[in-house]
Amino acid sequence: MLSIAALVLLAALAVVTYPFFFEEVEPYRLAESPEDAFSERDTLLEALSDLELAHGAGKLSPADYQTEKALLENRYIKVVEDQAGKAR
Repeated sequence: MLSIAALVLLAALAVVTYPFFFEEVEPYRLAESPEDAFSERDTLLEALSDLELAHGAGKLSPADYQTEKALLENRYIKVVEDQAGKAR
């Protein structure tokens, strides 16, 4: 009975951790084409992507990560809302 429980636990652990080891996260990058407009929205998305990579690499403390992520997300939401208001 114990060995079955251990196998089930091991299988569950493998399923949960699989993406961390076998799927590479691609960072968001700006378009390279010169005719594409460089926007604050794109800059914020790239900054969020870089922040996620730095956090995943262990370069940031959890507190610093949460603080910076909240600031970038709030700024991104404001920029998107401003752009939606101008489009109306």
